[in-house]
Amino acid sequence: MSSGAQIDSATSLLTPRNILAAVLVVLTLIFIFQNRSETTIELFWVSVQSPLWLTLVMILLLGWIAGLLTRRKKPTS
Repeated sequence: MSSGAQIDSATSLLTPRNILAAVLVVLTLIFIFQNRSETTIELFWVSVQSPLWLTLVMILLLGWIAGLLTRRKKPTS
C-alpha cells in the first residue's frame, strides 16, 4: 500500500460525524467516571440504590421512550 493510499484511508475516517462520535464517547466516559457514587431513588414504597450515572441513563431512556410513544406522525399527502 502506498503512503498516498494510507493518507486517504486515514482522512476518510476523520469525518465530522466520526469526530463527533469520538468526542461523545470521551464525554460519556468522563461522565461515568465522575458519577460513580451511589444514590438512593425512592418512588412510592420502593427504594433503589444505584450509581448516579446509571440512574440518569435510565431516566434518559424512559424520557426517550415516552417521546417515541407520544410523537405525532407526519401527515401524508
